[in-house]
Amino acid sequence: MAPSQLTCRIRVNKAENHEGDAERPGSPALFDIKDCPEIGDEIRLQWVGKIIEYFKVMHDSLRSWDFIGTLDGSIKLLSMPALQGDVYPARFQIPPATIRELDHNDQVRRAERFAMASLLYEILSGKKPFEELTDEEVQHRFRNADFPDNAKDLRNSLAIYSGWSEEFSQELEKKVQAQDPSFLQGVKNYAKAHPYRTGIQAAGLTLSAVSFFAVPILGAVGFTAAGPAAGSAAAAWQGSMGAVKAGSLFAWCQSAAMGGSALGGIQLAGIAGAAITRINKVPGLFETFQNVCRTANERPPNPAR
Repeated sequence: MAPSQLTCRIRVNKAENHEGDAERPGSPALFDIKDCPEIGDEIRLQWVGKIIEYFKVMHDSLRSWDFIGTLDGSIKLLSMPALQGDVYPARFQIPPATIRELDHNDQVRRAERFAMASLLYEILSGKKPFEELTDEEVQHRFRNADFPDNAKDLRNSLAIYSGWSEEFSQELEKKVQAQDPSFLQGVKNYAKAHPYRTGIQAAGLTLSAVSFFAVPILGAVGFTAAGPAAGSAAAAWQGSMGAVKAGSLFAWCQSAAMGGSALGGIQLAGIAGAAITRINKVPGLFETFQNVCRTANERPPNPAR
């Protein structure tokens, strides 16, 4: 008997007023992500951060995930019947052969993180992984650690790849804890090139940063304990907005740089730094993923030191 499938999806409610039950008759229509190209990065990044929060709480069995995203950046998780199924759809399913020898709790944790990664990929790319392939072909790709080429170019791709590979997540965390120079420099370069976007990602996602990491990244774009540095991207941002409003993104970044209460909003999610950059912006990082990601035929070798 074929295993029954769990739900793993996100749909979009485009209505301005999204109160009530989106599934009731007469409620606003729900759209697939691929049918919403007009939705910008900032809203998508907010959805990503909120969805990650749901997956941070581990469980002893696989759960269904049926999310509704709204145009104000909020996310609603619809309640699902218990024991609805036992596998995720092919594009969200970790290949069983890659985790077969692990204990039950580890299998569940990795399976849910893998499903999350594919869901984040769908939100940020606008389509599911390998939409053009059959389910069997998708699983064959996954078993060989073969993922969509464009994933490397997506914002927050470190979070996606960390979900697709637990071993890569562990390697990434080691790099941040050791303040690996090549990793930190790659993140700082991205922050300098995209100061506003970095602020959104650091503030809105509450993903993967500890204070010793977050403050240097904000410093890279000119936020200092004494205020925006003259001639920096942060100073230019401040000059473009006039008076700084309390509670604004700029105020949040400055508070964090000064060691204020905003720093408490940067929460640890086990994938340090993943909110800030893309995997292809840090030399050697994608190669590390290829080195350590599990395949169906072998355990991953230890990464080069």
